[in-house]
Amino acid sequence: MTVLNLFRRPAKTEQPDLSELLDSLGDAVLVFNSLLEIKYVNACWKTLTGYSSKEAIHSSFSDYIHPEDLKNWIEITQQISHTQDSQCIWFRLIRKDSEVRWCEIRLQPLKSDRPFPLTATLCDITPQVRNDEISKASHRSLSGLVNRIPGMLYRGRNDTRWTMEYISEGCLDLTGYSRDQLLNQTQLSIGGLIHPNDAVRVWETVQQALQQHRCFELYYQILHADGQYRQVYEKGQGIYSSTGAVLGIEGIILNISPPSE
Repeated sequence: MTVLNLFRRPAKTEQPDLSELLDSLGDAVLVFNSLLEIKYVNACWKTLTGYSSKEAIHSSFSDYIHPEDLKNWIEITQQISHTQDSQCIWFRLIRKDSEVRWCEIRLQPLKSDRPFPLTATLCDITPQVRNDEISKASHRSLSGLVNRIPGMLYRGRNDTRWTMEYISEGCLDLTGYSRDQLLNQTQLSIGGLIHPNDAVRVWETVQQALQQHRCFELYYQILHADGQYRQVYEKGQGIYSSTGAVLGIEGIILNISPPSE
């Protein structure tokens, strides 16, 4: 590069047309008047809703919102008119072909000194919402499966009280105590329910297994809330950090007492 090239002015670049710029966006862009009628939409609007810009202009945006979500729409537009702060909500949009899509809309005043007109960006979040629903359904299904197991799944600390951090609902049949009564309670603990003749053996067996990083199996008696001891079988293992430190234990305890007559 010569010295002269350093002082040459760069060639003037062609500025994109604003309309072309907005139409190139992957989200819908809208402008609303004070009646919340649509005054402008970019090209993405038709992709998202199936309606052309000609059909959308002068129509009320509430016409595209699922009836159950209209209340939220009214509330946030009222908030903006009072505070002029930007707002964001999720709602269900009804497409021209009657398909329902989950959308996120972000609204803000076009000018800082007046509430209207409003500008908005609108994006389709249906896949994200569906994934969340599938995840919640899977969690409910797994939680139901865990709680139907005829025993108590647990995760707890490696202390002499066997302080529980998680237990399944099977604890009620096994011990006569609810989850709330057993979780992180100072007066009541699984360790305190183990028969005194078994407590030392249980502790030593678990500690030995943890030192060797292997599972442990135990048979012992546990005191039920009705005052009777139950014979139980337990299988568990340690939870370790990346450095090998014991973080806790987890496993399952099953009632193996013979059925009462």
